[in-house]
Amino acid sequence: MAKYKETCDLYDDEGKLLKSGVTLEKISPLVNPGIKKIIDLSKRTIAVNLGGLDEALKTGKMGGKGNQILSRSMKVDCVKDADSLAAKIKEMVSVTDGDNTKVTKVGGGKLLLVEVPSARIEAAATYDAALTAVAAATTQAAIDQYKVNMFDAPYVKSAIWGSYPVTMGPDGGVVQSILSIPQNNEGLGYALRNIQANHVAMMTHRNAIQASALSSTFEQAGEFEMGMAIGPFERAQLLLYAYQGLNAKHPLRHRQEERQDRDHRYCRHEHRRACD
Repeated sequence: MAKYKETCDLYDDEGKLLKSGVTLEKISPLVNPGIKKIIDLSKRTIAVNLGGLDEALKTGKMGGKGNQILSRSMKVDCVKDADSLAAKIKEMVSVTDGDNTKVTKVGGGKLLLVEVPSARIEAAATYDAALTAVAAATTQAAIDQYKVNMFDAPYVKSAIWGSYPVTMGPDGGVVQSILSIPQNNEGLGYALRNIQANHVAMMTHRNAIQASALSSTFEQAGEFEMGMAIGPFERAQLLLYAYQGLNAKHPLRHRQEERQDRDHRYCRHEHRRACD
């Protein structure tokens, strides 16, 4: 028996019906497998900027805020050696053979996206286990790849970890998560809500409907995490998510079309004024 009487019809960003009559509880972040996968990947995925690592090691500029170690330079080509570094990182980050560790090369090797295995998150108190595991593995991979001696190893570590542990997080480093470190969150349950709009725009390739859906997914997952969807409040949160985030019955698409039509009318008006 359905928990709530409301149902919703879900459409994609082109107005095509994806599923009709979806019961409200099926879109809950606690139940929906697609939403749970998004949240899981958000916690497990870390970006490694190999292009930035090349620059830091060659110039000594590391740790952000204009910091530079003068007269220090290391001859490396991390972008060229991306495949070798990725293999080393994957081997060190994985827990068991065949687990869900994954390393994806992006931009010809300028960036690596590392998905740490679920076992590391399950065995940790917080999601920052993904960031620290990848940062440590990248440091060791670079040391092994370029046969760095014990005196230069701290130089490599500083380039990758940034100003940590002087700062709470790896400021100015080359590893990054879309989630803020727990110490930077505004309070209980804010991690998913603090994901920057620029990250969402990038992940959805600036598609307005998809960006709205992803932002609302993070927002509502955060609301559930904060205890704002307990008891009678759960229905309100799910209705908000369905209509505002998942475009049930097209309210977002209609607003988008109205905005585009208004912009076109304004442009035609300005064009006529210019011609006059």
